[in-house]
Amino acid sequence: MRKDRKKANLPSLNDLIEKFSQEDVIAVMEKEYQSAPAKLIPSSLIDDTPFIKEVVVPESTIDTFAAGLQEKGFYNPLVVRPKGDRYELILGRKRFLGAKKAGILSLPCAIVEVGDEEELLMLLADTRDQRDTNVVEMALICEALQRDFGYTQQTLAELSHQSRSQITNILRILKLPSSIRQSICLGELSYGHARALASLPEKEMGELLDKIESEKLSVRDVESLVRLEKKGHVTDQQKLLLDAFPNADEVSIQAKSVTFRFADVKAKEKFIKKLLKSRKGS
Repeated sequence: MRKDRKKANLPSLNDLIEKFSQEDVIAVMEKEYQSAPAKLIPSSLIDDTPFIKEVVVPESTIDTFAAGLQEKGFYNPLVVRPKGDRYELILGRKRFLGAKKAGILSLPCAIVEVGDEEELLMLLADTRDQRDTNVVEMALICEALQRDFGYTQQTLAELSHQSRSQITNILRILKLPSSIRQSICLGELSYGHARALASLPEKEMGELLDKIESEKLSVRDVESLVRLEKKGHVTDQQKLLLDAFPNADEVSIQAKSVTFRFADVKAKEKFIKKLLKSRKGS
């Protein structure tokens, strides 16, 4: 991959990681774009970014942005890149959707020449730095970087200021049906609920989702129900181990080994503490 970068005269992976792992990278970029002359581009010539197109923005959010743009206009230009005789949006998606809702026909844009990889890194840094980070958005971006450019989960963790186990859990969200991912985007389902659901087969997932909505279950309630659901599909030996060590999510018993799996690092640490405590007591 490094050789390919050199041949194509692209920045090295280390340079990209150093640049896009900085907390204020998007703010600095937007400041530069703000001071440079923006080009007015017809909204009909701008396409949404394909990488996060499936992420639904709540209608109430779009209405808020539409009202703000009608009243105050654009503070920062949108960031786009040329695509043939059209443009592809990179940064400013909510403003873009708000402008379309408000019927604004020409939008101020900063035009940048970047490839798919750098666009994804810009999107990841922007998503990471937002207060209302959308976990589905982050999952889609991380998956694209992993699939198309060979990024490891450790590298994605550095770029997104998360732990490696958090990246693993975020990527699991993409295993959920699109209807559940949409519920997360619309704020109808929390990331904690979704993370617990992601470990179930699709049928049980749907049944538990109905229960979450009808009974207003907390994340802790859902995690407990998921454990019980999993125990219904395990052997007596596995059940005994899961009962003895409730912090474990799964246990696999082989001829010469026993493997425990955990939802996160915290659960693993609790398991180890309990194991050490039981050893001291024996």
